[in-house]
This record gives sequence, C-alpha cells and structure tokens, in this order.
Amino acid sequence: MPANITLPVSRRKMLKLTGAASSSALFTGAMSSIAAPAFAQSANSIVVAIPYDPPSLDPLAIEQSVPAQVTWNIYEPLLWRDKDGGIIPWLAQSLEQTSPTTAVLKLRDGVKFHNGEAFNADAAAFSINRILDPETKSQWIGTINTIKGARAVGDLSVEVETHEPDPVLQSRLTVIAMMAPNWTSEVGNQVGVQTNGTGPYQLEDWKRNLSIDLRANPSYWGAAPSIESLTFRVIPEDATRFQSLRTNEIDLYLGVLPDQIGEAPKFEAGLSQNYSFLRLSNLEGSSIQDPRIRQAMNYAIDKDGLRNALHGGLGNNLNAQLSVPEMTGYNPNIEPYPYDPDRALDLIREAGAHGLDVTIEGPKGRYTGDAVEMQAIGAMLESVGLHIDLVLRDPNSWVRIGDRNQTPTPPEAWYVRHTNTTFDADRTLSSYYSLRGSYSSFSNAEIDSVLDASRKEMDPGKRLELLNRAYEIGAYEDPMGVYLFQHTEIWGMRKQVEFTPYADGILHVGEIRMTG
Repeated sequence: MPANITLPVSRRKMLKLTGAASSSALFTGAMSSIAAPAFAQSANSIVVAIPYDPPSLDPLAIEQSVPAQVTWNIYEPLLWRDKDGGIIPWLAQSLEQTSPTTAVLKLRDGVKFHNGEAFNADAAAFSINRILDPETKSQWIGTINTIKGARAVGDLSVEVETHEPDPVLQSRLTVIAMMAPNWTSEVGNQVGVQTNGTGPYQLEDWKRNLSIDLRANPSYWGAAPSIESLTFRVIPEDATRFQSLRTNEIDLYLGVLPDQIGEAPKFEAGLSQNYSFLRLSNLEGSSIQDPRIRQAMNYAIDKDGLRNALHGGLGNNLNAQLSVPEMTGYNPNIEPYPYDPDRALDLIREAGAHGLDVTIEGPKGRYTGDAVEMQAIGAMLESVGLHIDLVLRDPNSWVRIGDRNQTPTPPEAWYVRHTNTTFDADRTLSSYYSLRGSYSSFSNAEIDSVLDASRKEMDPGKRLELLNRAYEIGAYEDPMGVYLFQHTEIWGMRKQVEFTPYADGILHVGEIRMTG
C-alpha cells in the first residue's frame, strides 16, 4: 500500500481511570486468531447489550452507531482503520491514484460473501454506485458524494472516479460496506432485514426489539474469530443494562455512567470522537432563523455545570465548533461560548424573541443519560426567556424526525451526538453545516462555497485554511448548533472480557477474547 494510505496514530486518548480493574490485550493486524474461551453463558459465545433495535441492517443506507455495532461484524469495506485510526488495506490490498480524479484499487482474491457469491470488482463497483444512488436514500450521502462512481476494470481491479481531485478519498472508502450485487437484487426490499457480507460473522436470527444473533462465518477469508456466536440483546434502560452486566447476563456494552464505574466488574474508557450538540435550523420557517437567538442559546448553557453533574466531569467542552484538536480541520482560534445568561437574555430581547416557543426533539434511550441532559438544557434555555417544548422520542422515531430523507421539514432544534469516523472536518461540515447531508437543517452559502473549495484543494495548508473558515462562520456569525461536549465513552464488561476499543468506535467482536 502506498505510504499515503495511513493517517497519524494516537487519534484516541485512552484514559486510565481508577475504581475498577482494566486490562486489555492489544492485538496487531486484523482479526487475530486466539484461543477459544469457556465461560458462564455458553462456550465461545458473547452477549453485547445495545440500547435499541436497529431500524435496518442495510449498511449503505443507515449511518448510526448502534446498527454499526452489528453491521461492521457482518460487512467490510475496501479500506479500514487500525486501533489508532490509521487507514489500512482490507478488501482492497492497494490503491493507486492514476489521475487527479481517478484511483484504482486492487482487490483481495478468494473472498466470498456469506451466500457463496464472489467478491470482485463488479461487487465493489456495485456497492459504491449503490450508496450514491438517490433511490438508496443513504444517510452517508453528505460524506461520500465527492465520488462520481465506480467501474470494474478487471476481475479484481475497480476504478473509483471523483468529481474533483479529492484529498480525503481514502477516508471516504473506509465507510462504504461491500455488498453482493446478485443477492441484493434478489432480496429487494428485504435488504435491511437480511444480510450477506464478507465479514467474520453472519446473521442467524433477528427477534425484533429483543435480540440479534450472529454466528461465525465458517468460510471467512481471514483468521477465524475466537468468539463463535454473538448475541446483541436490546436493553433500553441504562440501569437495566448495568444490572445485567453485574449479574453476568451480558458480557459487554457501551454506555456505563460515570457514577457506575466503581461498581463495574471491569471497564475501558476513552475520550472519543463523539460530540453532543443541539442541531439548530436556520432554514425558512424556523422560529430560530435569527442568528442572535442561536447565539443566545449557546450563552445560556452552563457546560461546566452540566458536565460535572451529568458526566462526572469527564470529557471536554466543545469550542463553538463540532470538532476537536485531533480532527483535521479543527480551528484552534475559535473561542468557546462562555456561560453568560445575561448576555443570552439581552440577545433574546434584541431579537424580539422573549417568550418564543422553541421545540427541541430528542431521543430517550439512544445515548447514555440523554433525556436527563436535555431536560437540564431545556431548563437553562427557559431561564433566558425562551419557552421550550421538549419532545422525547424512541430512538428510531427520533432518527426519522432528524433525517430529511424521511422528514423533509426538519425540527428547529434536534439533540444529537455526532461521531466523526473519517477523522476529517469534511464529514462533519458536509453532514451538519450544509444541506448536502441528510441530517442537516442548516444552510449558509459561504460555508457551501468554502466546503466546495476544500473538497478539491490538494494543498494541505490551503485546505486547512478553508476548513478553519467554515468552522469560524458556523461558530458565532451564523451558529449551526448549541455546542456541548466531546464525550468520554465507557465500555463496561465482565472481568473475563479482554477488549480494547478502536479509535473510530467500531466494535470488532472478532478481536475480543475471554479469559478464565
């Protein structure tokens, strides 16, 4: 693989917290082969708790972290990331930039989908073209639409064409799962409830709203995973998930609360690329279209108080941008909004918005402590003169409300946590600062112009200046959101589980092992 296929390491800052044993084996390479464990549930099996049932298992349509815990054990991309976030070969073994707008990837030979269909250049081209197809209504579209299309140029060679020279093409290819063309055509609208990937696990059973059972793929092209069977169990409540861990009913889950750490059998915690914010609409018809109102909403939030009270002081406050220093494009010159309720009240009055009704749509049970956090935010906004109608929805209804593919008129305020799986500002800007993304409710002509220029600027310094400018506009001039926190993610696990979280948040069950 060419040297430019890698990113800087140490993207994730792992925290060693006290109060519970925490030792995880580090693995090198992919899908390491390790000894089979024996433990209470059944030999060679593991149970992972998730907070809600995925709306779909179609990896090219759905961009959500909970379904991804399932699907990235079934499907695989052409390029992937190592534990530290570096890009590595996967189903593609090499990439050559043959022109400013074309790249040819040489594919791994001998790989088959679970149904026996061959993985080849036709399958790779089909998958890339399918995620771009408007009929797919992909939630990934804002991230990958610099790509024009793909075509097979040999049985194991696929050519990817971009609209313009693309400085982050390799990162975009890490989020496009490979799917079997014939199978996808045959199953039709069942593509979200049936699966057929090249990965180490295949779907065995899906009991809606209860559990998803996977079994190791006996024909997997890589090293066989040590865990033979895997169950994702749907447990919506934070307290119930934690109690299930303590009573050995589950083995692992993401979302232990900070005040639960001392009672967790074992945990791994790390400062993640997961950022919470209120996505605000500046579109026509929004009651908060006036930027002064959106500025006031930022001044009204006591982030230090919230983080200490609800997150145990873990994580960091965001500096008026949906980015952090580890991300390419982060603007170090943007100051955070200070907590200044008097300034917020003045801005609300200047905008003639005192007593304005503002609806906030948010999930209950999607994120750890989400409902409590939103209630606290609503109270702070009420204290500066806004009238807040807080609507809490089940996670799947909440997603539909926020996705313009499903709800064309987005809510004026929508609570969400964003994970930047490409480690580049382009994903965040195209997803939330521009209507290119289906999750966006924000439009700014200058940001669109700057983003367009950055997407074809191959000079890293000039590109950084453009990305910095986009974040600057969306911070104070025309705020895209109420910027809250970069979160610390806490995985709780049984003592027998050896597991190291990946920088991009993907759960590679094939690299988990059990001891004792």
